[in-house]
Amino acid sequence: MIVEGLLTSSPKNGPPHVAPLGPVVSEDQQVWLLRPYQTSATFALLRENPNCIFHVMDDVLPFAQAVVGLPCEVEFSPHPKEGFVIASACRWFRLEIIRWDVSNIRSEASARIVDCGSLREFWGWNRAKHAVLEAAILASRIGMLEWSDVEAQLKYLAIAVDKTAGARERQAWELLMDYFSKHQA
Repeated sequence: MIVEGLLTSSPKNGPPHVAPLGPVVSEDQQVWLLRPYQTSATFALLRENPNCIFHVMDDVLPFAQAVVGLPCEVEFSPHPKEGFVIASACRWFRLEIIRWDVSNIRSEASARIVDCGSLREFWGWNRAKHAVLEAAILASRIGMLEWSDVEAQLKYLAIAVDKTAGARERQAWELLMDYFSKHQA
């Protein structure tokens, strides 16, 4: 199954790089397949350093911020061995890439868990959170999709945001709508 979350990777100098990522994860969580595009900063950083931390989150605002290229409003805690943990995450998994397949533009990186932790219980998702996540995925693929398809999906997703969003979901939705408006023009 694909699990959506935020991945932190560590450049040699500077703050952690945060990227939304949906790895394919086995039900027993032992098999992880990360699929960054070779044109992405995430791919470059993981090729340089095969260690990263995947975060299970219940807040969609950092997803939206990462997708549109804004700094994520999250705090980091350094992991004792290597990397950065997002302090507001529910769970985290420190991963090591053990094998690469770069034969396609969307690479495949097989990873194993080297450490994991739980910071707090997962609060849950409502329809608005799901809608924002779907809109964030659309935003990450804006150059690959027909605008009419994007527009139709956003119109449908807006219903859930209007009915069930809290302040963080509304803020995330507005960031994404601004992003779409700029790309449509």
